[in-house]
Amino acid sequence: MNIDYSQFYRGTTNIPSYGSGAYKKDTLVKYEFNTTDEHGNKVMDKMSREETLQAMKDIRSQYGDAVIVEFSGDGMAALVEGKKGSMVPEDKEAMEAKNAAFQKDIVQIDNSLNDLPAYSGMYGADKAVASALENCSKEEQGFVYDIIRQNFLVGNSGSMTEEERQANISLGMKKAEYAAQNFIPEESREAFLEAMESIAKLASAGKADSSGNMDYGVAKARYLGHGSGLVQTTNALGMMQAMDKDAYAEYQKMGQNDDGGLSALKYLTNWYAGAVKKDPLMVDAYEKQSEEYVEKNVKDRELDTTFADIKTESKAVFFESLKMFQNNNPNFLSSIINRELASKFWGF
Repeated sequence: MNIDYSQFYRGTTNIPSYGSGAYKKDTLVKYEFNTTDEHGNKVMDKMSREETLQAMKDIRSQYGDAVIVEFSGDGMAALVEGKKGSMVPEDKEAMEAKNAAFQKDIVQIDNSLNDLPAYSGMYGADKAVASALENCSKEEQGFVYDIIRQNFLVGNSGSMTEEERQANISLGMKKAEYAAQNFIPEESREAFLEAMESIAKLASAGKADSSGNMDYGVAKARYLGHGSGLVQTTNALGMMQAMDKDAYAEYQKMGQNDDGGLSALKYLTNWYAGAVKKDPLMVDAYEKQSEEYVEKNVKDRELDTTFADIKTESKAVFFESLKMFQNNNPNFLSSIINRELASKFWGF
């Protein structure tokens, strides 16, 4: 039986990569199998153990090896419920303790991701956003970086049509307008909106492969510092991947060594030193690829205007305006809009 899991989908989040090759993870895909909404109203029946296992299997099969699929508490709790009858009391207690620890870890990961900056790879735009947010609250910073992660540069668009993906970018721009109007310092507003528009155009020009994994055409960013002190450095691994395919393939094999990644790190360091010595212009050539891509594909791109009429004067006005859009378009981008309306940021 085919089951539609889109109602539980909460988007993807870029995370700092770790591992390599088949073990590399760089995307967190979040699904929420909750039986009640934030007000305690029942929205679905408790899933059985078999249903939960099948959901995990079906959902994970949609993504490649570069993702982690995160499940919320109710779905995992169903596994515990399904096993209780066959366990002795000691086993039940041990399983419940393990599940509680597991759920605690998930919450910690999710919260830390919300606080992490999200970058596009276009240094000028990234620094403008970081500078504008420098003295904003953690909640406000998280709101803006969530736009970049969840509305603009999604890791996988498999749950959306291309029309919906472009509309999601449009929604992100209205959220950026809300931020500029309500908490970005006045002296930074123009630069902030220009930067967010540039990132939105980059997102709009992105292409998905057959599995929905997105390619945004620019080199992966690596920065030091934060805010107005953000400094760009060379992403050696990204340069290897783009400029030396054979070396990158060898590097990926290193991930299979049982040494905590030390051999891979040593290989990358030696490769970078040798490559730059052999071709001092390699770094410039690598970065020029991104600049040429932006000039050709991003700079003059027109953005979708699906959410152009959303009002941004205040939280209440934005929230009601988005609810009205949903009422008028009940079957369009429903999972994304539901997620937005359920966000704690709006406080409704």
